[in-house]
Amino acid sequence: MIKLKRTRPAAADEAAEPRPSVDPELLAQRDRLTERFAIMQSELGGLFYEMAIRDHVRMEVLIPKAAELQRLDAELGQLEQMIESGAPAAGGECPSCSAVYPRGAAFCGQCAHPLTAP
Repeated sequence: MIKLKRTRPAAADEAAEPRPSVDPELLAQRDRLTERFAIMQSELGGLFYEMAIRDHVRMEVLIPKAAELQRLDAELGQLEQMIESGAPAAGGECPSCSAVYPRGAAFCGQCAHPLTAP
């Protein structure tokens, strides 16, 4: 069973003032990921609801969607950690899974794909 979590309240994000040294692109990317997370979470809930009221829950449909939501949540967590640590900017996006990685990273923190040429 896949466990979904979302521990970052939206009100706290809105109330917090961004640090002036944080790269604005990181903040914009966080906003895009947060919006995408909310949409995917809503769609997954709606899908489960529709299946449940028809008494035809299909786990083989729900599990991949929940796994994608969990991957997005992990990527959002990494991005928020970069913002909180005052990282100057992202190094880029992983060519394998599109997760954001910090500058100087040798491997993707999400899928362990090598990020530098051998």
